[in-house]
Amino acid sequence: MITSVVALIFICVCNAAQFPENLEKCRYGDSNCLTQVTQSIIKDHYNGLPELNLVQLDPVTIKTIAIENSGNRAVNIRLVFHNVTLHGLKDITITRITGFPEDFDGAKNEIEFSAPVFQLIGQYRINGRVLILPIQGNGQSNSTLENVKIRLRFTGRKMSKDGQDYLQTNNTKITMTSTKLWMNFENLFNGDKVLGDTTNAFLNENWMDIFNELKPNISKSYAAAIQTIINKVFAKFPYKEYFLE
Repeated sequence: MITSVVALIFICVCNAAQFPENLEKCRYGDSNCLTQVTQSIIKDHYNGLPELNLVQLDPVTIKTIAIENSGNRAVNIRLVFHNVTLHGLKDITITRITGFPEDFDGAKNEIEFSAPVFQLIGQYRINGRVLILPIQGNGQSNSTLENVKIRLRFTGRKMSKDGQDYLQTNNTKITMTSTKLWMNFENLFNGDKVLGDTTNAFLNENWMDIFNELKPNISKSYAAAIQTIINKVFAKFPYKEYFLE
């Protein structure tokens, strides 16, 4: 009986370590194939794919996002989001993937994609000044970006484990554009409705200046979230298992 149990455990472990047979593989550096396969995986498995370490993509929970602009700037604030959810990744369109060569250590990789809407929903705390307007408050928030285009760049980094080479990301950066940023912060100025409504209207009227000021910090936060997703996926199997021989 002990022998049978040990054998069963061994079989389960071996099966768990196999790359999913229903997922298409590409040749190293095949941009068209990588773009199509990645799009297919996101479309079919945005709720998660444990066999590939792919977490749920929509929504993505982010514990903390801290945005701080200080000094003599148009937007001089400290804005912290707590336990927020990012919605919209399930509807992205992958437009181009380049990189992912056989010799991946130090190689440059790029992923370009677009989304009709990105929504960041959750608790916030803000204090400071936006353009000429003082602002302070804490409560529920909704920040929505429309027609988002993102270019994600990262360098491959080799991690070795048990004699096998795994891909992890390094120097992950994002460039981002959007045609509109909508903001709604509840409970501004300790719940003063008149001041709160006026401030939210002012923020949305001046969204472009605010977005341009905060874009580096927003991009850094999004890059960190996407980097975590990519690293989990590529930590599941040795790098060569994701590609055709």
